[in-house]
Amino acid sequence: MYKLIDCGTYVWFVKTDRKYHHCIYSVTGEYKKVRRGNPATPVSQKMRLAYLMGWPLETAGCTLNKKNAKFYLKLFKAITKTARIKEIIKQLKEVI
Repeated sequence: MYKLIDCGTYVWFVKTDRKYHHCIYSVTGEYKKVRRGNPATPVSQKMRLAYLMGWPLETAGCTLNKKNAKFYLKLFKAITKTARIKEIIKQLKEVI
């Protein structure tokens, strides 16, 4: 289940499994996979994903409510529907 997490200026849908955090940018639907724990990623990728790696994603609170769900449903109409986006849309419809 995805959580809507506010990481400062970025709002991400985050789903955590055993090895990775699966992060989807809420505005464009861009997908990032961040390794949990000590990531063995190149320095350039660490700099690009620093805003995601710097947050305690397991303990972060979900900010998804009815108003946010309606907004993101309307926003996701224009985004290409991948399997991940479809899963988020299904979750958003359950909140409404």
